Amino acid sequence: MKKISILAFFLFLFSAVSYAHGPVRGKMTATVEIDAPADKVWDVIKNFDDMSWHPGIKSTEGTGGNEKGATRILTLADGGTITEFLKNYDAKKMSYTYKITDMSVVKTIQHAGQEEDVPVLAVDNYQGKLTVSSKGSGSVVTWVATYYRGYMNNNPPEELNEETADEQVTAVLKAGLTSLLHTFEPNTLPTEITFEMKR
Repeated sequence: MKKISILAFFLFLFSAVSYAHGPVRGKMTATVEIDAPADKVWDVIKNFDDMSWHPGIKSTEGTGGNEKGATRILTLADGGTITEFLKNYDAKKMSYTYKITDMSVVKTIQHAGQEEDVPVLAVDNYQGKLTVSSKGSGSVVTWVATYYRGYMNNNPPEELNEETADEQVTAVLKAGLTSLLHTFEPNTLPTEITFEMKR
């Protein structure tokens, strides 16, 4: 009887710990090989204040060029906005890292007795890194996004949970890399893009 009580206690403790577990940072890596020299591909995406290569971006307003600390405001096709900050830029390695600092709100929902803002991208503490590298006569583009779900407390609503965050980030990366791929290979299917998710 005593053993059963101890077992029940540890099961309860495990359940309580699991329930109290907060959001876990996700790392999504999207990769595509392009049949074009790396410097040609880099030329398309190298300017932090120009994201016209992404079909989901209507316009970009930037300050600071490609200097560390530069900022850009992305206006999305649907009118929403995302403000980003340039953390690192390395022209020799054809790579830069940026972070989202602000997003416009799509709507407000009621959840757990409170009003919650739903941003244009259901993520928190998002950081992205784009890198172009050579592979033979072609190139490889790697886009890494790390982020938490949009709701940082337990029991997230559907609009701000990890599944929604993963779906939206996947869509952003896929659209961008597909557009980049089609710039050089118009007839290639977007299935050439691979995704790896770790959490």
